[in-house]
Amino acid sequence: MEMKSGFLCRSTLLKAHFVSLMALSVTIIAASPAPADFVEQKVTASDGTTNSYFGSAAALNGNHALIGADGENSFQGAAYIFSNVNGTWTEGQKLTASDGLPGDEFGYRVALQGHTSVVGAFTATVNGIASQGAAYVFSRSGSTWNESQKLTADDGALFDNFGAAVGLDRDTVVIGANGATVNGNPAQGAAYVFTKSNGTWQQVQKLTADDGAAYDNYGLSVAIKGSLILVGSPVATVNSHAGQGAVYVYAQSNGTWSFAQKLTSSDGASQDGFGESVAIGHSDALIGAYGATVNGHPGAGAAYFFLRLPCCLTQTQKLTADDGGNFFNFGNAVALDGNRALIGADVSTVGSNTSQGKAYIFTGQGGNWTQTGTLVASDGATDDFFGAALAVDGPTALVSTPHPTINGNSYQGAAYFFQHFGGQSPK
Repeated sequence: MEMKSGFLCRSTLLKAHFVSLMALSVTIIAASPAPADFVEQKVTASDGTTNSYFGSAAALNGNHALIGADGENSFQGAAYIFSNVNGTWTEGQKLTASDGLPGDEFGYRVALQGHTSVVGAFTATVNGIASQGAAYVFSRSGSTWNESQKLTADDGALFDNFGAAVGLDRDTVVIGANGATVNGNPAQGAAYVFTKSNGTWQQVQKLTADDGAAYDNYGLSVAIKGSLILVGSPVATVNSHAGQGAVYVYAQSNGTWSFAQKLTSSDGASQDGFGESVAIGHSDALIGAYGATVNGHPGAGAAYFFLRLPCCLTQTQKLTADDGGNFFNFGNAVALDGNRALIGADVSTVGSNTSQGKAYIFTGQGGNWTQTGTLVASDGATDDFFGAALAVDGPTALVSTPHPTINGNSYQGAAYFFQHFGGQSPK
């Protein structure tokens, strides 16, 4: 995995590098290879074009979804709101930055909760500083989303990549800046915490790894839930294993986030990329290690569950795909809700289609998680990278695939909703 100073490593997307109402753009596919108790629906952007990369990011909250398209309009980027209307996911608004410019990649990462959405633009130029990065907050009033604030780091610098990861929980936002220079170490990385007070988001803390080193890429992934923040550092060297990766845990007390624990995998090895993706559930944390070697297959990938105990997080289980192969990237993206986990493997082979991609469903709790299904696109093709981003909320799974050709437009991208008609998954 190549990592250049100050630049975000695109290990899986492989790119060539005020709000408007949109028309409905939905395809219902009845015959699907999804498990029998799921119904698949494919969506694309109604105004999608070549190199839009619709599906570069995905977020899901109840009956609303947010899908990033960071290549839209010469990589200025956009994000699309979809809503579940009588069982059908329908395109609503297209979100763009009020001051966006080509190359900003607005929509590379997104977060959504309640009436708030956050969209990262990690290569945005800020005050003349290239790729310092920014994130935009949108607030919903009724059915309309409006940009409410632009967030930037108070000490932002060249190639910080602020916005490379975004996390949202109630009135707290966490923004990763994996390219940030810390104590003279390029791309050691940082994460910034913002809280909302009197309607305004304010930076309250900057998080860094006390034992960080150059090119660790701390902040390439983030997650927040309640009083817990996870920050991934997937290129960190651990026990002399280059690129094994680590995740840093922060706990909140009296409004201050303090370092609580450094997580590493019990069987970690060089180039595992542990921390490439992170998710927090009610009682578990899930961490992807997409580069892990499994059963002799390099890059097959793995994911690790950690149980949330009063004292700490403790590893309880290692998950792998039942059909993993070389460089399948299992764990490139993870999502967790209640007793259901969704894990992407966006470079996996499906049939004879290399890099078509899959997503794996696991159910369980504590240290007892079991693979119960596999999601693939019913119309998938070679190099789709299905599973590049994903989300799960209750009975709904959202899996995006930013590479497909749509109506002759290469790399326009698509996303798939999988509705579990058996009802709400238990929590």
